[in-house]
Amino acid sequence: MQLYFECAMGASGDMLAGALLDLLDDKEAVLAALNGLSLPHTVVTAETATAGGIGGTHVRMLIDGAEETPDGAHTHHHGRRLEEVTAIIDGLTAPVPVKEDAKAIYTLIAAAEAAAHRQPVGEVHFHELGMWDAIADVTVCAYLMHRLQPDAVLASPVNVGNGTVHCAHGVLPVPTPATEHLLRGIPYYKSEIETELCTPTGAAILKYYVQEFTDTPPLGGTVRTGIGTGTKQLPQANLLRVFQSEADERIAELACNIDDMTGEEAAFAAERMMAAGALDCFITPSFMKKGRPAYLLTVLCRPDERERFAALLFQHTTTLGIRLYLPSRYTLHREQVEENGVLIKRAKGYGTQTEKLEFEAVKRYALEQDISLFEARRRLTEQAHQ
Repeated sequence: MQLYFECAMGASGDMLAGALLDLLDDKEAVLAALNGLSLPHTVVTAETATAGGIGGTHVRMLIDGAEETPDGAHTHHHGRRLEEVTAIIDGLTAPVPVKEDAKAIYTLIAAAEAAAHRQPVGEVHFHELGMWDAIADVTVCAYLMHRLQPDAVLASPVNVGNGTVHCAHGVLPVPTPATEHLLRGIPYYKSEIETELCTPTGAAILKYYVQEFTDTPPLGGTVRTGIGTGTKQLPQANLLRVFQSEADERIAELACNIDDMTGEEAAFAAERMMAAGALDCFITPSFMKKGRPAYLLTVLCRPDERERFAALLFQHTTTLGIRLYLPSRYTLHREQVEENGVLIKRAKGYGTQTEKLEFEAVKRYALEQDISLFEARRRLTEQAHQ
């Protein structure tokens, strides 16, 4: 199962929580589970709400019976350090993976705050981000992601809004320095909407869970849409959508043109890619400007390994630049089985099934029997189907 977050109106902890909760059928049972996490002073509630006439779910974190606000936080709460927040999370009755995810998200926030204030992480004081409702936002999202167990998580570029925002440190530009730090490496943009649309909490949750940000998600297999609504009244519908679909296989394709390496050197580079765990690597002869002969070297890998393979390409080739593509692909389910002592590779799906002998086994048999590959394949095929 795959999730795709559409962040056209930014991202905040409560909107992400609302969208994820909206995907689940038995919301009352989920809310009961959330309120069983022992979040201090906190009751998690949810209600149906509309934004621009579109229905969704709005999640509220009631702190001692009321919604906590940043303005109230400045007078009622000191700024908590990271170790205090992690101690609070460790004290919850949540599953261990949920607590680990929540602490990891807060570690990202602490690193961003430390970079913004140019001080060590251990000295950072959370103000709004250390409030009970912020801790609840992070924990609730971590619990819902744990409950959904997606195979892949994607998101759109993030709308951060515009203008300024009031916080414990005064009036800051949008995105705030901490949010900007969290969004580094993530595509985001400003819009004409004069407010903060992406909060540090929302940015940290996206940064932690999302494996790929793309404008063109594969939504053809969508089976359900969750909608989380925000509290701000804005010119556009203030909502965040998450699309649940059957996960198709996403891959990263790295390609570079090389015109100053020998065939042996290019082949060695391809061998190193495969040895490093590439899904595939191949070399295509080509011609460049002025008729110069060249090679197009292409590496296929998992999206989360693209930077590692980019570094390997720079190490083992003379290229000065690598093109990155993030295509989807259709694949057959593959398995290797043994029948009568013969290894067979089978693939099936989409109404078809294929099989072939494992080549290395055929080669080994041919050498042992001093016969041709053709004869070895014939004999092994007969043996497999006896």
